[in-house]
Parts: sequence; structure tokens; C-alpha cells
Amino acid sequence: MFFRKRLKKMTPQEEEEKLRELSGEKVGWKDKFAMIVSAYLVLVLPAILILLVLCAMALGLWGLL
Repeated sequence: MFFRKRLKKMTPQEEEEKLRELSGEKVGWKDKFAMIVSAYLVLVLPAILILLVLCAMALGLWGLL
């Protein structure tokens, strides 16, 4: 893909520095809760809705709905 060529490659020193920065960060319980709720809203609910719609379409196709 063409956009991979445009991405800047990190040097090993930069990568090590970035990992050190990220490992030093502390995440509070409010942030964890917000991440879990947003993941649920963005990933789980739409997936369940899509599956329900597909099931309803299949039942309607077979005349069972």
C-alpha cells in the first residue's frame, strides 16, 4: 500500500525512548472505565445490531418472521 511508504521509520533509540515514556504512564480507574465503555459503544453494540439485522433478514427470507 502506498501510505506505508510515507510513514516515518523510527530508529531503535527513538523506539526505546517511546516505550520508556509509555511504560511510565499511569492510567487511573476513571480512564480505564471510559475506555471500556467507549469500546463497548463503538465495537460491541454495532456488531450485535448487525447480527440481529442479518438474523431478521434471514428469518424474513425464509418466511419465519
